[in-house]
Amino acid sequence: MPRPATRRRVLAAALASVAMLSACTGNADDGSDGSGASATPAVAVDAAGTSTNGAVSAVASSLLDASAGGAAARDKAFTGAALESANAYAKTLGGRTAAEKAEAELSTSGAKVLGISREGDKPVQILAQTTLKKTGAAVLVLLVADSPGGPFKAAAVTPMLPDAKLDALDDADSGSAAIADAKGLAAKPDDVVAAFAGAVQFPSPVATKVLADDPLTEQLRQSATAQSQALNNQGSFSQKHEPKRIIGGLRLKDGQGAIVFAELVRHDAIAMRTPMKLKPAKDLTLLTGIKQITTEADLTSNEIVAFVIPASGQARVVAAADQLVDGTGR
Repeated sequence: MPRPATRRRVLAAALASVAMLSACTGNADDGSDGSGASATPAVAVDAAGTSTNGAVSAVASSLLDASAGGAAARDKAFTGAALESANAYAKTLGGRTAAEKAEAELSTSGAKVLGISREGDKPVQILAQTTLKKTGAAVLVLLVADSPGGPFKAAAVTPMLPDAKLDALDDADSGSAAIADAKGLAAKPDDVVAAFAGAVQFPSPVATKVLADDPLTEQLRQSATAQSQALNNQGSFSQKHEPKRIIGGLRLKDGQGAIVFAELVRHDAIAMRTPMKLKPAKDLTLLTGIKQITTEADLTSNEIVAFVIPASGQARVVAAADQLVDGTGR
C-alpha cells in the first residue's frame, strides 16, 4: 500500500493537470453557400495588416501584464471567452516562473493575415497567424470587429497542433466568404463540435466518424484516464466538455471547406470516497483562494478549438487553447 503522503501528492498532481494545454459572434446569412457577399474584403489589405499587428501586440503585452492596468488593457485586446481566459491566466502570473511565462509569450511582430471576411458580412473578421516567441510555433488569432473601422479584438488565440495544416483561404484582396448556413460543408459546425465533445468525455467517450483522429483528442483522453487512475480507487473522476457557441470562421479557397472556431467549457470533477487533505493546484488557489480540498472538487476550463470542416470527408482539429477559469472545492 502506498504511503498516505504519496497518495496525497498524486492526487494533488491530478488536480494540477487541468491547466492550459499550451492559452458570440456569428456570420451573416449571405447566401446558401456563404458566397453571396461581394468578393471584396471588408477591410483593405494594408489596413488589415496594420490592424492585425496592433491587435496582436496588444494581446501579447496585456496577457503578461499583472499590473493594475492589465485588466483594462485586456478588455481592449480580447473579447468573449478569450477575454475571460486571459484574465484568469493573468491572475496566475504571480505563481509562474520566468520560464513558464516565456513559454506563453507571443511574438509582437511579423503577424501574417491569412484571410479577411467579405464586405457585408457581420461581424468583420481577420484570421491571422503569429508565433510563440520562444519556440516559433504557429498560433492562429481570430480578430473580430463590429465595423470595418474596428477596433479589432481577439476572439480566439489558439496554438496550432503538431503537424496540423490549414488550407489556404481566398486571397485577402477578394476576401473570404462567411460560413453562413454551412451549405457545401461535410458537416454543420454545431454537429462537429458536439462530436468532439462526445469523443473526449470521460468516462465513456462516444466514437465518431465525423472527426479524424488528432493529438488533442488523444491527449485529453490520456489525461483523463491518468487522473482517474491516480485516484487509486479512493474516489471518482469525470470530465465533461460542454459546447457553448460558434465564435466565428471563414470559408477556405475554392470551396474546399471552412475553418471554424468554437467555444466549449470543460468540467473536471473529483469526488473522494474517504476525506483526505489535498493541496490543490497553484492555479486553482490563485484563482479561487481554495487552499485545501478534502472531499470533492469541480474545476472549470474554457476551451477554444479550431476545426477545419472540408467539403467532404472528416473534419479535423487544427488548433486549440485551454485555460482554467474557475473552480470549487470542499
